[in-house]
Amino acid sequence: MKQREILDERRRQLTYFTSCNAGTCQCRGFRPVLSNEEETVERRNTRAERENDYAPMTRDLESLASEEIIECRTCGHSISFHAEPIKTLSEEEIDTYTDRIADLQTCCSELSEIDPTNESLQTLYITMQMLLKSLRTLTPIEVPFIGKPNFEPDSFSPFILVKKFIASRPVDNAEKHRLAEIGTLFLTEMNHWRLESFENLANNLSEQLEQGRYRMMFTRLDYYVNMPSKYLTFKQYQTVDIFGEKFALTFCDYLINALNSEEYSPFGISESDLEESSEDLTTFATELKSWIEMQNFTDDSYPSSSQRRKDSSVSMEDLQLTYVKRKKPTDHSASASSRESTESPVNDESEEEPRKKKKDRSSSQPSTSNSTKKSPETDESMAVVRSLIRAIKLESDMDAMEPKTKADFEELNKEVSRGLGALRDEESGLIEFRVIGNDLDPFQDHEQLAQLVELQNLFGAQLPKMPKDYVTRLIFDSRHLNMVILKRDVGVIGGICFRPFTNRGFVEIVFCAITAQEQVKGYGTHLMNHCKDYMIKNKIYHMLTFADEFAIGYFTKQGFSDKLEIKPTVYHGWIKEYEGATLMGCHLHPQISYIKFPDFSKGIQALHIGYKMENGAECRGRVFGGLEHIFRESTSGFIELRKIPGTDALKMNKKTCYQLDELDDTLDTRITSILKKLTADKNAWPFLKPVDKHEVPDYYAYIKHPIDFKTIQEKFRRKYYVHQHLFIADLTRMFQNCYSFNGIDTIYYKLAYKLNEVALKLLKSAFPESSLYPELPERPST
Repeated sequence: MKQREILDERRRQLTYFTSCNAGTCQCRGFRPVLSNEEETVERRNTRAERENDYAPMTRDLESLASEEIIECRTCGHSISFHAEPIKTLSEEEIDTYTDRIADLQTCCSELSEIDPTNESLQTLYITMQMLLKSLRTLTPIEVPFIGKPNFEPDSFSPFILVKKFIASRPVDNAEKHRLAEIGTLFLTEMNHWRLESFENLANNLSEQLEQGRYRMMFTRLDYYVNMPSKYLTFKQYQTVDIFGEKFALTFCDYLINALNSEEYSPFGISESDLEESSEDLTTFATELKSWIEMQNFTDDSYPSSSQRRKDSSVSMEDLQLTYVKRKKPTDHSASASSRESTESPVNDESEEEPRKKKKDRSSSQPSTSNSTKKSPETDESMAVVRSLIRAIKLESDMDAMEPKTKADFEELNKEVSRGLGALRDEESGLIEFRVIGNDLDPFQDHEQLAQLVELQNLFGAQLPKMPKDYVTRLIFDSRHLNMVILKRDVGVIGGICFRPFTNRGFVEIVFCAITAQEQVKGYGTHLMNHCKDYMIKNKIYHMLTFADEFAIGYFTKQGFSDKLEIKPTVYHGWIKEYEGATLMGCHLHPQISYIKFPDFSKGIQALHIGYKMENGAECRGRVFGGLEHIFRESTSGFIELRKIPGTDALKMNKKTCYQLDELDDTLDTRITSILKKLTADKNAWPFLKPVDKHEVPDYYAYIKHPIDFKTIQEKFRRKYYVHQHLFIADLTRMFQNCYSFNGIDTIYYKLAYKLNEVALKLLKSAFPESSLYPELPERPST
């Protein structure tokens, strides 16, 4: 009986799209009579006009879902005439069409907000048309005019191309494993690639891009890859599986140019992976592009359309090529990562597996002279680690800390101890956390309803300024959810009432309270951390709340701030504003487990304090006088480091710290000699004075920090160069400005290169122990 009620509700919603079967009636869908309309609706014998405003559709669907309505306001016939085609549908078919209704509402919502110039507008129109046609005819979604995967049927998919490319490399297994790891990053980035506007994409391509090809490529990628990640009823395809060689070549060209611009933001991989592997990705994309262009695949070498996802002819023994898949909104991973990776379009594998295998492979490879050779920093780094470990044992050395540091650490330690105490209570089963809500089902669990009543009473007691009827309405509202703390043999002792706006990417925290008897135990922080992890699991990364003067302190400790990191247009008009309250927000990081974060933060602070204790232990806690009298007594204008009180106890590292204890009396002499030789060189004439802005008007708009020999000499006369690195840095900047502004074939680039060679030789001779030199760029053609 309960299931039948759900089906009836869904069938009523479907009648919105089904035609009336009463005689010759031309009504295309059931429209409920509204309370503010006349009781009798004029019968229409003509086709009902299509409504352009989508708000009435949402209103009518909600009305159909919430109550029995008999008469159609458009044609006046009973709802049973519109329900005739629905009676023969199975439960699975009802579920499918109900999901399409939800997708249609999402699509209409996006259409009302999208910029008219956005390239995705066409995709949204296609999606809306496909959904409407399917709902009106009660048939499967048809293939749109853009075709269906696989595109480029006479070509290998990008995944197979990358696999063939790696297998064809004449390198040993260790290098192929390394290529597979770069290939994983490359495929992941391609799989999450979102095309820019036509102008921006064309600027990042070496070859000309036709606008017609761009539009087709954009629409196919948007409809089959990007849209399904937000919609329930569309099959999720993977970019690296449905396109072919032309798409792979376009992406290689784009990635090469984008990475060289140094302003590239990754689509699928992390910023850290991009920073570590930027050069490897550029090289990989360049070599792959050349390899594809050089291949002459015969008709026999191409797979059939049904087999191009898995090519059995490619064999790389134990080498596994992976990539991170695009996921649908119904996919929920138990891991902390919001994505999953796949070994192929069929087999799944965890995202962290490539990194783990990288470590395992390196340990299993035969040791070589290069692998066993230690870097110069190894012994020193280990010594630092050992000293930090000794210093981090703070419990036995709390009295040795500076008073302020000790107070800060004790405060953090107190907060962390509370959090760990709440975590232990949860692990022991003393408390548990649940997300509950009122789903308006008359057969829902009575225990859950009782918990909602307990939470209502708790909020009423802890939030006396809130009207009780307002609290009750929100707690029992089907659009709101509640995360509660349940204590054994007690019941609800705290909770958070929130409303998620999943499609807009944020959640509004409405109420938050802990019963007075259970406060100061860390339960409030632990509750908020649970709530944060719940939001991350549901792909919501912004939390908003209006906090009064008594709640601002609590929310600030939980990471909320009045400086929001979400655009006002996203939430404006969707949440209620409270007079006298401050809007605060918290931006969540998808890779952080907030339940475990307090213990992690304690370790970080202990590491920092340990480092401070290990470096300068003798003067810890002492306050020394100012430096004014020392400057007055000094005749040179510079003070030796050892003469500053307190610095004699600092442990300065010779390899990482500049040695300023003794002034370099020969520095000025060496700089004078270098400048004299460089300015006298025949290639130095473009750099003797600043660039004339009248002759080169665009120079200062492009070069933000100009430098030349005249400016360097003025800085030298003002005693700016107190260390060799300051002088070398200015010379390096002078050459780099020239290389970046002028092309490699220009006379200025060639002159700078020749002068750079001279400067490099002079600097290495004058400062042989320096770690900074103006390195040479790509050699120009002669």
